[in-house]
Amino acid sequence: MKQTDKHIIPSHSGSILSRMLLLLMLCLTACSSGDDIQTPTEKPDNQPTLLYVYVHTPQTEVPTRAYVGDIDPIGHEADIYLLQIWVFTHDSHQLISYFSSSESSALSTGDGYEVLQLTVDETYAETAEASRENVDVYVTANVSAANCNLTLDHQTSQATLEEALIEKTEADPFGLTAPVTVVPTDAGLPMSGVLRNQPVAGAAPVLRLDNSGEIATVTLVRTLSKIRFAFSRQTSGEELQITSIKLNSGMIPLAQYLFMSDDAPYDRQTCHIKTASGYETSTPELLDETIGEVAANADPVAYAWGNEELEPQAYEQLLDEAAANGNITQRTFFLRESDQMLQGEIKYRVGNGDEQTSTFRMTDDGGFSRNHIWTVYAYLAQAKLQVVAATVAPWKQVEEDYEFYNW
Repeated sequence: MKQTDKHIIPSHSGSILSRMLLLLMLCLTACSSGDDIQTPTEKPDNQPTLLYVYVHTPQTEVPTRAYVGDIDPIGHEADIYLLQIWVFTHDSHQLISYFSSSESSALSTGDGYEVLQLTVDETYAETAEASRENVDVYVTANVSAANCNLTLDHQTSQATLEEALIEKTEADPFGLTAPVTVVPTDAGLPMSGVLRNQPVAGAAPVLRLDNSGEIATVTLVRTLSKIRFAFSRQTSGEELQITSIKLNSGMIPLAQYLFMSDDAPYDRQTCHIKTASGYETSTPELLDETIGEVAANADPVAYAWGNEELEPQAYEQLLDEAAANGNITQRTFFLRESDQMLQGEIKYRVGNGDEQTSTFRMTDDGGFSRNHIWTVYAYLAQAKLQVVAATVAPWKQVEEDYEFYNW
């Protein structure tokens, strides 16, 4: 086989997403309405076989939130700053195509789509379809040395990707040492997806990934989970301060895999942590400072999960609107996923009284798996902090997650 690095040309088109979901459609035909790319029927001499990557942002309306001004309604959690794609042969693990993008592209315009080109290894492209190896496709977004302590490029092997970890270091990416409370500026949240053992049909210069005649899909999801603490007290009641929020020890793993394992597709019961690395043994403070005065509203119970029959996304929207309107006070933390039933303690003070402690414990058996949000809501009643049973729900409904399509 020829040296694949002579056939792999990184594209310099990039993608920054705002206020829209991302669908990445990996295709070997450039089929989209309004583009001018024509699929060749014969391969001219010296023309490489091109892998066309159709990146699409569907014009899907996002839920209305009560934010003021031009602010991303989901807090930039969907923004893409760095996108990388690797295509390996499934059996021999040879890299046959690579793509990297870190520049602005047509995705940030009203068109919402762009066709990107990857060069495919010619030896692989010219192999007869019946003899051609299946492929494995790996996709990352916003994964870098700065936010994940991972440096991945065109020289990264498949074995390295399979073993890549987001793990505790001195910087402790998305851990407890210095909790991440907002989406990192110009870096975003790390996401990943993988499609393994995919057949490839067609002949050079146009090939396609084939899943028994269906579109082959790998879902690109955030590798992290998010925990939200929301607080409120009744109007005209005593003041409430939150002085401390801590998770118990043994809750957050020291290392998690970047990609999901084979035979373990993403769902709400799935984590892929490195159990052998162990768990965080300390209980550092999550709050960077005391919440000096918790917001008040006429009916704190109205914001408790289960008070209304709401879908998880609707409940998240309810809390965000309440926070924007000054009816509740909330804090969010982006942490590594965990297979533990998270629990911890909240310390608080009512008026000028002594500091008190309430505990919280996850009740959902889904675990703190990637791309989930766990909400803990607590309100002041009868001079005590009432902690509502916590719930775990997907950040977004699964069918609305980022998806990476192959035509």
